Amino acid sequence: MFSEFDDIRPYYDSEVPEAMGKIAEWDLFPQVVRFIYPDMDTAEARRRLLAVTTVREFQSTFMVDAIKRIVSETTDGFTYEGLNNLRRGVPYLFVSNHRDITLDAFLLQYVLHEHRGETSHIVFGQNLLAMPIIEVLFRCNKLIRMERGGSPRAFYKSLQHLSTYLNRLVTEERQSVWIAQKNGRAKDGVDTTAPAIVKMLALGGEGDPLTVLERLHIVPMSISYEWDPCDTMKATELYLSRGGEYHKAAGEDLRSVVTGIMGPKGKIHLEIGRPLSRRDLQPAEGKDLFEHVAEVLDRRILDGYRLMPTNYAACSMLGSRTASGRFTQRTVNALKARAELLPEADMRRLLLEAYAAPVLRSR
Repeated sequence: MFSEFDDIRPYYDSEVPEAMGKIAEWDLFPQVVRFIYPDMDTAEARRRLLAVTTVREFQSTFMVDAIKRIVSETTDGFTYEGLNNLRRGVPYLFVSNHRDITLDAFLLQYVLHEHRGETSHIVFGQNLLAMPIIEVLFRCNKLIRMERGGSPRAFYKSLQHLSTYLNRLVTEERQSVWIAQKNGRAKDGVDTTAPAIVKMLALGGEGDPLTVLERLHIVPMSISYEWDPCDTMKATELYLSRGGEYHKAAGEDLRSVVTGIMGPKGKIHLEIGRPLSRRDLQPAEGKDLFEHVAEVLDRRILDGYRLMPTNYAACSMLGSRTASGRFTQRTVNALKARAELLPEADMRRLLLEAYAAPVLRSR
């Protein structure tokens, strides 16, 4: 327990009963119960929830059941590989591409829970916590708050604070952590690691940056969705941001969370890569360490990406002939229908380019 991190840490077990009471009184709780437990009445679900006293209990029941329900109701199957790359008892820092606001991390938590009897902490931007009940739900799922904005000096101080906490979690508390490879989702379908994220990870450790990064046991993680429920929203944001900074409307992040969870996703695949060794992390002479590690992560994450028929179909629709035979006309028709929901031709092209990007980058 590190009290100096109370501003960014998840709940302790001692705080869970109060959190359960807040969730039980949430006005949308009956709707959530109907989705996760269609055969259970709200009173019974509330009774079970109020009996929960630890984070592990909450995740082992409600979180796991929610993920199973999401997979069964909104996907055509969820697969995962690479667990053999992880050693028992070793904590890892998973650096992942970022497509869905919540599911990327929660699907990893589900896989780790089912096969290792544990879950990871997850780093989320504070912009997702505008609604108090969302903060309660996320902190019950090991959320670590990442501050954004503020003066350059204040922002640097918050990053150092976060980095110190992450380093202590992994090296002292022996806890795994999930973090996105850059701030925000890859709305254009291009998964790239921000060197600034790598530099942040090294800020709060003891020793030289290379040794600090090595101690974190960094694991590249790739998540692939056949269909992105938020594709039209992302294309719209990209289009509108071309003229300058994009300002989100009130409640837009929450809408993205709900759409990503409830919308149809087709097949999903999660790939856990090999942990980066010191040799992987060591840059060539004269090359910047953080840029080098970002490039290594980019290659590993792209290698682990599972290309889907939608990716190949989008390439074909944009004029590429390299994807023939890897999709059906039905997929093309479905992509056309998605694109036609957008009012501008440039928006429709941005949507197709986002689906095509993983194929074009893998050449």
